[in-house]
Amino acid sequence: MDKLILCLANSYKHGGRCIAGIEVSLQEGQLSINKSSYGIPIWIRPVSNSAAGEVPLSDAIGIKVLSVVKIVNACYAGSGSHSEDYYYAKLQLLDTLNPSDEFLKKYTDTWHNCIFGNKGRALTPDAFQNGDYSLMLIRTEGSEIYLDTRYTPKPRIKFNYNGNEYDFPITDPEYLNRLRLDDSLYRSGYGVLYIVASLGVIHDGWHSKLAATIIIPSVNNIKESIILSKQNQAPINNQPNPRIQNTSYRSVSVPRSTQQMPRQILISQAESRRKENLNTTNHTSKPIQNISQNKATSGGCYIATTIYGSYDCPEVWTLRRFRDLKLAESVFGRAFIKLYYSTSPTLVKWFGKTLFFKKTFKPILDKLVYVLQHEGVESTPYKDIEW
Repeated sequence: MDKLILCLANSYKHGGRCIAGIEVSLQEGQLSINKSSYGIPIWIRPVSNSAAGEVPLSDAIGIKVLSVVKIVNACYAGSGSHSEDYYYAKLQLLDTLNPSDEFLKKYTDTWHNCIFGNKGRALTPDAFQNGDYSLMLIRTEGSEIYLDTRYTPKPRIKFNYNGNEYDFPITDPEYLNRLRLDDSLYRSGYGVLYIVASLGVIHDGWHSKLAATIIIPSVNNIKESIILSKQNQAPINNQPNPRIQNTSYRSVSVPRSTQQMPRQILISQAESRRKENLNTTNHTSKPIQNISQNKATSGGCYIATTIYGSYDCPEVWTLRRFRDLKLAESVFGRAFIKLYYSTSPTLVKWFGKTLFFKKTFKPILDKLVYVLQHEGVESTPYKDIEW
């Protein structure tokens, strides 16, 4: 069954993407929200069958926050708090909106009195497993964005929800980039902001609550309906979701439809659909395992790929552009490139999986990427120059 979502979260995850959105139906270009029996907007998180469930970059090309996305052959795969998960065969971008405050307000969660069952910053593993939702869209006013410098500097947002004060780390990659480029965004007294609250993976024994997306509603050039191209004009009538979202965290299993198939069968079917999709889709990204096959021409960005987990991610795209369009233009730059590619494969082979390697090189690369992007080097998909 195909499903349709308004994408509200699109962050990095294990070299791929973590995409999630609220399920919608489409009729004559107008979107309507699909809700549970409690009136709560239904979230869907498309996942792959990898261990972490990340969406490969090749499947997420062009998808942004506020994109309308068609999930082809959606197949339920949720469990515990991650009840929103669905396997998929293909993700298809239909259009991208630029909505107003009044439009976004309809997508907020007004049922839950607190965020993920408590007023704190995190959940225990038991609470996570016994929960039944991990995503919420929240409307806030008067929030504060600040830099927490107690340990590793980390942007955070303080906000009020239903009379309770919350303080979450910001993980929205687009907003983090804006913060790197403009320190004035660290301030209090914001107007209307929309926050996608999500539950992170376990870390130090806790599932942290995160500000996965920060959305500023538009006041100009508003776009709240979509225009379908000819190949996308088949009607999409989403059927009611088989699961019923509970209203709070409690020690019960997530309700499942009696028609749902065992998880092993879902995994097998998803794998078959993805293999078929790979055979029929012209992917533009380059698999990591094939990087070394073209060392002499495009190079491998071995260290950066090891640090960021993918040859095709925004940080590595920036570094590859810098290599091809700047370094390769000078004699000294080409000499450096030659030295780098003669030594880095061995370095990665010996030390690439060590914590010391990542702690040493990631701060250096993060700073270099920040400087390059600040100077205008793009972080969009990039094809290497043959040099």
